[in-house]
Amino acid sequence: MTGSTLAILIVVVVVAVIAVAIAALVARRDRLRPLSEEARARYAQSWSAIESRFIAEPAAAVQEADQLVVAILRDRGARIEDERSKLPRELTEAREAAHTKEGQSGTEGLRKAMLHYQHMVESSLGQSMRNRDEIKRKEIAS
Repeated sequence: MTGSTLAILIVVVVVAVIAVAIAALVARRDRLRPLSEEARARYAQSWSAIESRFIAEPAAAVQEADQLVVAILRDRGARIEDERSKLPRELTEAREAAHTKEGQSGTEGLRKAMLHYQHMVESSLGQSMRNRDEIKRKEIAS
């Protein structure tokens, strides 16, 4: 092996190690941590109140849903403090639906936004959200 070949090999290995390190940092940064049981219960209760409010005041409920989702994301470790941070796709879609002509002139855009927010809340709360729904069904059936 010649000196130039060895130098090229070393450069390639160093670049590969740096690329792997950067990929690991990005992957770790994008992973959100799970919520505590206490936080899940608190957020589930808040979501239930927001859902109930949607019928009487859809625009206000959508604003509250946005604030709740942002709080959940922050609690899970997401960095969404500044404009340069990349927002989750579903949050962006919810905000766009709420600010369309449909959202401003009627409830269809707001309804679509609430569905996006609901999906984000349910995916963050997981089992506790399903348990809450089970309890509601049992109460209604009684």
